[in-house]
Amino acid sequence: MLFASASVRLRVSRDLGLSKVWRHGGNGPVLRAAMMTVRSDSEPAEPSNPHISPESTETSTEIQKEKAPAQIIKRLDDALATAERTVLWPTRKVGGGLREIRGDASREPLYVTYLRLPRAGPVTALVALMLLYIAVFGTLTYQQQSNYGTYGFDMGIYDQGIWLISHFQSPFVTIRGLDYFGHHVNIITLLFVPAYWLGAGPHFLYAIETVWLAAGAIPIWLLGRNRLESSWMPLGLCAAYLLYPPVEWINQWQFHPDALIITPLMFAYWLATRQRWGWFWVAVAIALSCKEDAGLAVFALGFCLWLKHRQRAQGLITAIAGAAWFLICTKLIIPFANGGGAPFYVTNFPELGSSIFSIIGNFVFHPSRWVKTVFARSRWTYYAQVFWPVALLALLEPLVLLIAVPQLLVNTLSATSDSYNIHFFLTAIVVAGIFLATVEACGKRGRTAAGRRFMVGLAVSAALASNVAWSPSPISVNFHSGYWVPPGPQDQAINDAISLVPKNASVSATYNIDDHLTHRVLIYEYPNPWVVTNWGIGLRNPPDPSKVDWLVLDTRAIGNQAVLYKALIARKEFSVMFNVEGILVLHRVRPGIPNDHDWP
Repeated sequence: MLFASASVRLRVSRDLGLSKVWRHGGNGPVLRAAMMTVRSDSEPAEPSNPHISPESTETSTEIQKEKAPAQIIKRLDDALATAERTVLWPTRKVGGGLREIRGDASREPLYVTYLRLPRAGPVTALVALMLLYIAVFGTLTYQQQSNYGTYGFDMGIYDQGIWLISHFQSPFVTIRGLDYFGHHVNIITLLFVPAYWLGAGPHFLYAIETVWLAAGAIPIWLLGRNRLESSWMPLGLCAAYLLYPPVEWINQWQFHPDALIITPLMFAYWLATRQRWGWFWVAVAIALSCKEDAGLAVFALGFCLWLKHRQRAQGLITAIAGAAWFLICTKLIIPFANGGGAPFYVTNFPELGSSIFSIIGNFVFHPSRWVKTVFARSRWTYYAQVFWPVALLALLEPLVLLIAVPQLLVNTLSATSDSYNIHFFLTAIVVAGIFLATVEACGKRGRTAAGRRFMVGLAVSAALASNVAWSPSPISVNFHSGYWVPPGPQDQAINDAISLVPKNASVSATYNIDDHLTHRVLIYEYPNPWVVTNWGIGLRNPPDPSKVDWLVLDTRAIGNQAVLYKALIARKEFSVMFNVEGILVLHRVRPGIPNDHDWP
């Protein structure tokens, strides 16, 4: 009994020691050393007998020799265990102190802590919706760029502009014939410069736009959680936003900083409703940095805060900030970058004037000049495709919808039909106002929980139906209509043609190829610079054709300008270096005449 009791005590002591190692040593050298000790203790002790034969002694000596390497390894492992305790002691000391402060003996896995949160389920569902959108449209936009489905206008404009800034070059965008900040004031894109140092390009811009658009579901969920008094119900409105046809068309139609306005603008509104004014101004600043047009939306946001939420001081300051930024951009920054010229888009409103102040003045004092235009039959389709996907619910909250009104008027008053077409990017700010108004309408007009569920369901149903009818998504009838460019037999030929052009050479390329050649100082969109088109403001200051050394042309995209490159070959200024599948590469072999624009 005595020996049995001693054996039990030894075993218990050994197990307790091992458990301490498990808690403090993990599975490193300390645990291995402890396991070795346990195994050696559990082996039966050799009996002590003075009458051992010589053969037994020799056998014992051989065993000891065999154990010598194991003893060396054990000592080395013990030394490593000591080193481990010495190195990790500060970390374990701090960790142990924090656990004592929190009152927990051991820390549970992070995912377990997350799942204990009361809103873990809705947040997980929200992230899943966003990831699904990113996966679908991230793949589609990546393929669109790879399959030569994007163009110099506007992917090439932004790609060349950011590349020039990242390489400390003069930011004169030769694709457009304007200074980068004379085109639009897109300060937010300066954040992309470090990525361009690492080799980023159009694929990166597309990916940023996709993720940023998907993130717009977050402020919708946050606002909906407050207004609908539920964490699950707003997920329907988040789904409606991600299904909203204008959002998906904005994503499809290349990269534009306009798309980046939506998320911070909606965050700004939500933060204002929570009276978190510090973060509110951060969100406003981010929205304003995307484009000068955001100033009009922020101006309207200020009046919304004043009239709806009775935040008179903050509303007034917000409105002043928005108006001031818009005027600073259009009257100072853009004219300075253009050498005194007004923004190029002032010519889009011929009925109202040819300058920013004349357009604003005629809009305010002569409404007869624009009322008929706004309600013209040609604009009805646009209104339907903007409001029907949310079942017209946004119209129930006109004070919130006010945020969308300035851009909605700009789009419908414009003489260019692209402005009032959801297939293009100019609906971005309108999207933010419509969804903020829709969330507020569901919360206020729903009254009861059942009523709110009905209105959310109505919005989701309308968004799903309109997605099938009007969007470019995989579930839409438009998906195989040519908006997403599939791989073509010429793609490899274009890749081979581009590889022939030296890295820093000056190039003129057709519109479907030039945005793949924009990481250089001189890149023109054919037939520029010989035949000046879509250049600068009023085609002023045309570029010099003699500076172009290479042409990369897709003969399918030349139109009536085939005569130009044939004339260049006939005059023996250029020779054909590559001609495969209708893809041509021409290289200059003779100097041209400076500033020669006398071409067919």
